[in-house]
This record gives sequence, structure tokens and C-alpha cells, in this order.
Amino acid sequence: MTQARPENRHDELKQNLLKLRLRAMADALDAALEQAQLTQSGYTSFLDGLVRTELMVQATSSIERRVKASHFPASQTFDTFDWAFQPGLNVPLVKDLMGLGFVRQGRPLVLFGKPGTGKTHIAIALGQLACEAGFRVAFTTARQLLPQLYAHLVDATVDKTIAAMARLDVLIIDDLRAMAPARPEYAALLYDLIVARLGKTTIVSSNLSIDEWGTVLGNRTLTASLADRLMERAHIINIKRGRSYRTQGPEAPPEGDLPAGAVHPDP
Repeated sequence: MTQARPENRHDELKQNLLKLRLRAMADALDAALEQAQLTQSGYTSFLDGLVRTELMVQATSSIERRVKASHFPASQTFDTFDWAFQPGLNVPLVKDLMGLGFVRQGRPLVLFGKPGTGKTHIAIALGQLACEAGFRVAFTTARQLLPQLYAHLVDATVDKTIAAMARLDVLIIDDLRAMAPARPEYAALLYDLIVARLGKTTIVSSNLSIDEWGTVLGNRTLTASLADRLMERAHIINIKRGRSYRTQGPEAPPEGDLPAGAVHPDP
């Protein structure tokens, strides 16, 4: 039996790596062989380098898939967060949350603050870290979520939708505020979702106090029960006396170009 020539074995090895879906190893093979010849590395070191390349590429691809599936509206990380801008922010708490212990414990997080104070940035940045750590994350706004749940209520698929959301490791519900039209079913739908997610991390941001949530959701009694469930083990970030990044931040337009009343002094 004739032996395959070295170049044929090389091509066959590449094809086999591709068949095994080890594309990164196949792509790195030539450079790895050249480096091994230059450094006279052993077989174990050569193979270890190829495997590490594959693992790194697969890990990066997995993160990219989770980030894409999360539907973040923008790329926000703590690398671009101005820690000194917001005097009312509990910085030690936020930095502690970055370790994601609250996600592993399935604890909620509620962020309160005026519009533009960085609530969404913090929520997305934590969601990004969760994606990088291997957790399944989804982002939505209250304005998207509640009408979506209501529509599924009408076609009798809401239980299936809530069950799917309950399986997520992290669900971010951004910007809970007044919306039109307000429907009396919203409180019950959000309550069912929060209860279904007990033991999983739900992040909620709002520029309203909890007392005002009842008006938004149309049922004060049920909203109070919802808040009790959500707040029982929750971390709270309350950005008191918050400044707005949009009107007072470094990239805000000059004050003279803003509409009247757009800049409010901190109380």
C-alpha cells in the first residue's frame, strides 16, 4: 500500500478538521506548523497551541451569539462609563454587581433615577458582562414587553411566552414608565412574568417611584404584590439627585441649543 505524500496528509488533515467543525484549528494549522518548525516545539506544545486557538475562537463566537440574541439597543460597557459624573450613584455597589454574584444567586436588580442618569447604560453593561460569562440574556423595554404580552394574551400563547422568558438567566426590562394606551391587564401580565422568574435575575429600570407603578400598570393592589415579589431579594440602585448625561454630560449640546426647561438643576 502506497503511503500518502506529506502534502496530501496536510490537505487531508485540514479537511478532517473542517469536517469536525474545528475551523479555527484548520485556519491556524499552517502558521502553527511554521512556528513549530522555527521553535522546534514538541508535539504536545504544537497540539496545545492549536486547541487553545480553537477554544478561544469558539468562546468569542459564543459571546457574540449571546450578545446578538440579547437584542441590546446599543453597545454599552463599563469601559465607557463615567464613574465620576454621577454624584448620587452608589459606585461600590455597581462595581460589586460587576462580579455577577447577583446573577448566580438569581437576585433581581432595580434601578431608579431621572431620565438620562445612566440606568440603561448600567443595565446593558451588566447584561454584556453576563453574556461574556455564559449567561442567556434578553433586553426589552416596558413599552415593548407589555403590549407584546397583551398580544399573546389575546391569541392564548401568553403562557408559552412567559415560560420562555422564565428560562432566561437575565431579563432586562428597561424604562418602566407611563404609556398609552394603559391596559388593566398589564399589571397581571407583569406579575405573572415576575413570579415565573423567581430565582432568576430580572433587571428593571424606571424613572418612577414604586407608588407610581400602580398608575402605569392600572392596578395598584396587584402592582403592590408585584413590587413585593420583585423587591424581596433585590439590589436597589437609586440615583438620587442625578444629572442627565443627555443635557449635562460631556457630549451634550451647548445649553443655549437646548429647548427651554431641558436642564433642571439638581434638587
